Order: sequence, then C-alpha cells, then structure tokens
Amino acid sequence: MSKLLSKKVLFLCLAIGLAVIIAGAVLAGVLGYNADSTMKDYTAVEVSDLAYASRSEAVQDQLRDFCRGEIEKEYKVTQYEYFENNSTGGATLRFTVNGTVDAAFCDSLEAAVAGAGIEGVTSDLVTVTYHIAENAPYYDFVWRTAVGLCVAFVILFVYMAIRYRLGMGAVALLAAVHDAAVVLALVAILRIPSGVALAGVAAFVVFLSAALNLFVFGRMRKNFRSEEFKNSPAEDTVSLSVREMKGTVLAVAVGIAVAVILLGVAGAVIGFDMTCLMIAALFGVLVTVYSSLILSPSLYALIRKKSDAIRAEKAKYNYVSDKKKDKAEKPAETVTEA
Repeated sequence: MSKLLSKKVLFLCLAIGLAVIIAGAVLAGVLGYNADSTMKDYTAVEVSDLAYASRSEAVQDQLRDFCRGEIEKEYKVTQYEYFENNSTGGATLRFTVNGTVDAAFCDSLEAAVAGAGIEGVTSDLVTVTYHIAENAPYYDFVWRTAVGLCVAFVILFVYMAIRYRLGMGAVALLAAVHDAAVVLALVAILRIPSGVALAGVAAFVVFLSAALNLFVFGRMRKNFRSEEFKNSPAEDTVSLSVREMKGTVLAVAVGIAVAVILLGVAGAVIGFDMTCLMIAALFGVLVTVYSSLILSPSLYALIRKKSDAIRAEKAKYNYVSDKKKDKAEKPAETVTEA
C-alpha cells in the first residue's frame, strides 16, 4: 500500500483541511472577503460638457486637468473615465473618488470651472453632478450560494451512491464539501479580491472534484470486481487504482489549469478582477487533484477495509436470522408428530 494512502496521512489531511477551513471561516466572519471593484461602493463626480467634441485637444486636456485638480483638493481620485455622446457632440468626464460627495461640492466645482477662464467653457455648457453606487453586501448572495451548493451535493451523493457504492457516494460528497470549503477559506485567508463571481468558483470546484473522483472511483470499481484482485486487501486495490488513474487525473487537471492561467493573464490586461478570480480557480484545481489522489482514496480504503471486515465476520459465523431458523424447525417438528 502507498504511504500516501495510510491512516496517518488521512488524519493529517483531515486535520490540515479542518484548520484551514476554521481559519478562513473566522477571517471571513470578522473581516469579510476582500471585495473587488465589482462589490465596492463608490462615488462618481460627473462633469458634462455639451460642446466637448468641438473643442481642441488642448482645451479638452485643460478642462480635464482642471477638474481633476479641483476634485483632488478634497477627495482622492481612484479612477477616470470618459464617455462621448456622438449624437450630441457632448461628453461626460467621470471621476471616481473616495468619500461622500454632496450637491454643494458639485455647485462649487461647476462655478470654479465656469470661472477658470478655459476657452469656450461656460456654465451654460458645463454641468457637474454626482452619482453614488451602493453595491449589495455579500450576505445577499450567501444563502443563494449555500442552497445551490447543497443541491449540487445531494445530486452528487445520489449519483455516486447509485452508480458505484454507498461508501463511494459518501466519500465523493465529503471530498466535494472539503474542496469547496478549503478554496473559499484560502480566498479569505490570502485576502484575494473577490465578488459575487466567487460563487461560480465554488461551483467549479464542486464539479471538478466530482469529475476527478469519478475517474478514480471508476477504476476502483473495475478492480474490485475483477477476479485478479477479488481476494486482495482493500488498501492494495485502492492504491493500484490510484496509480493507474494518476496520469489521467493529472492530464485533465493540467489542461484545466492552463486554461485558467491563460484567462488570468488576459484578466491582467482586461481587468484585474478576472485575474483574482482565476487565482481562486487555480487553487481549486490544485485542491481537487490532491483530494482525488490522496484524501478520497485514503478515506475510501478505510471504509472498504471496515466493510470487508464486517462481511468476513458474518461469513465466519454463518449468520442466519431467527425467522429463517424458525421456518427450518417447523417442518421437522411436523414430521416427528406424524
């Protein structure tokens, strides 16, 4: 039997997984997840210029720089965006800031822009407004995610228990719960920026865990049914099955990991939020590989060993129920009386 599938390794894996999950749960409960840009509240100061397209590039730059300078006297500008209206020739300059903006600040900025002496810029053409975006907190999505995962867990258990064995179904369920919980905990511990899409990562981990375990459990079922391994110890059959499917599991995992990394690199250009999401997904790939090749086989080997021991004990004593004994004794008594 492989040393990686021993009882000591199993207990060590479970202890480490439990420690990570507890630490992540505590951090998530106290600090919450590190929200990405899709989940953070923000305030935007919007400067609308009805004649922006008709102005020279130098005047456009002057207007933008003046507005930014005035805003940064009181707030920190975290993002600048430009939206042009082709039908009217106007444009909106949006400055995302830290802090709360009110109407009085917008009125003062509008007056400052009108009095700045920028060529062609007047209060009739330039207006300043503000916009506050409040994103829903995480707990609005927690229950939906939890319900969805519970449904997935039930379907996984029923499918594995019917197609394979009850013990394999229980192990696949435990592995899926373990993998999803560990990945969510790692995201909380490492403070990886995350938003609502983290629920998608959790679903990805559950399905990948089920798929990789299907490869290994399928080979286990085949080996346990073969005459060659019929009388072999459960640990040896499980260990052999893992060795036979190790290449397949790693090949699938590497292919998925490459796709995740490519998406993460694209995210570095398109938007950093996608990169963070792909980092969490990459953790999911690593955890599910470890789970399918070490945790699940170790746990099933222990369950199968206990099951084989119980069956051997029953066979040893040739167990027969009391009802069957009574049925066997009644005909004998009738013949004797006759």
